[in-house]
Parts: sequence; C-alpha cells; structure tokens
Amino acid sequence: MTGESDEMKKEIQYFCKLRRDEKIAENLKGLEKNQMHRAHEISSPLILSGTSIAGGEGKMICLMVGEDSCIGQIIAKLIVAPEVTPL
Repeated sequence: MTGESDEMKKEIQYFCKLRRDEKIAENLKGLEKNQMHRAHEISSPLILSGTSIAGGEGKMICLMVGEDSCIGQIIAKLIVAPEVTPL
C-alpha cells in the first residue's frame, strides 16, 4: 500500500504465524520491542492488487475486489462529494 518496490517473501499462513510466534517469544526474552516490527522481517501470506511476482509458483484465492479491497477502501475515503451551495 506504500508503493515500495522491496521484494517480500510470501509463505502460507501456517508458516507466517509460526515465524510471528517465534519473534514474539524472542521479544519476551529481552530483545528490543521495535525489533519485532521491522519491515519484511515476518513473511505475509497476503498479496495486493498490482503485485508483481518475481519468482516461484503458488496458488491464490481472491477474497475481496472493488470497493471491498484495501485500495477500494482508500479510494472511497479520498472521494470528495461536491458541496451543494445556495448559489
């Protein structure tokens, strides 16, 4: 959503949750709180509209399109209705 072009590894939800839980456990052992939130440190199973695939293979399920997608919701918030004035 930020327009960054960094490559991100994608994994199935099971492995993403496993990696997240490992990072939380490490954090509880005394690592810095901000260390867990570094960009791209934990892989994500999600892809967004317009995502380019750099390599590999996979399957996907489309969950939301149009106004219900992340980009659709952002566009809906940016639309400004014209103000009706007495003139």
